[in-house]
Amino acid sequence: MQPTPASQPEVLATILVAPPRNPFQLGRVIARTFSAWWHHLPAFTALTLVADLPILLASVLSSVPVPGVTAPNRNPFDRAAMEAAPTMPQGVWVAYGVTLFLFMVEVGAITHGVIHHLAGKRVSLAAMIGTGFRRFFPLLAVAVICYLMIVVGTVLLVVPGVFLFCAVAVAIPAVVVERPGVFGAIRRSFALTKKNRLAILAAFLVLVPVSFGVTALGGFLLPQLTSSISPMIGTVIGLAVTLVFRTLLWIAPGVVYHDLREAKEGMQTAQLAAVFE
Repeated sequence: MQPTPASQPEVLATILVAPPRNPFQLGRVIARTFSAWWHHLPAFTALTLVADLPILLASVLSSVPVPGVTAPNRNPFDRAAMEAAPTMPQGVWVAYGVTLFLFMVEVGAITHGVIHHLAGKRVSLAAMIGTGFRRFFPLLAVAVICYLMIVVGTVLLVVPGVFLFCAVAVAIPAVVVERPGVFGAIRRSFALTKKNRLAILAAFLVLVPVSFGVTALGGFLLPQLTSSISPMIGTVIGLAVTLVFRTLLWIAPGVVYHDLREAKEGMQTAQLAAVFE
């Protein structure tokens, strides 16, 4: 029996019911990134603090200032000062390894939180951490491969590195949400970012200077300005500013991934968040 062709009213109803696809827009990506960051500032900052805790404790216990962590007032461009600094003990390098582990958990957790935020759902810190731990190994593998690709591309002529950075921008969210495997996530990122890589680059050209600019202000300039009063005050302020603003760069890929799937596939945010349930 031949299937009965759909009547004109039925076709019209299907078109009307189908959710419209929003185009991928630079301004919306930036706005949503700041919105997710602001609404979940305590939770995202807490995740960053936990990730940095091993290296912070190792630095305090060993009494060795760690550049960028507990020695924000040490100028990394002052070669003489860096060479005169004490050698970091082996325990500090072990702490770096633990921090790397926790960093991957943090990235997976924040991606979980971003997707839930965009779906208008409650963001649970415990659920975010659980997602980070469950996705740890593929997250690590994808991060290492993407990093090597970008480094090789940058060494070649810089431009290939920028292209690859934009092409793999949503590989981490793909791992967290879709679980397509390590190379599947990278291929998925290449497919999703196609024809939108300039907009993605523009978004990061806005967010990276904000994140790095503010952390540089808090991590280097403020300790210098407060050194005559109390070096500890500047160090604490620098650490706090770094912890708060660094998360912007981990939020943005989740927002870009969400908006690309919304624009290209008509995927609704609730459907993306449902994979965690």
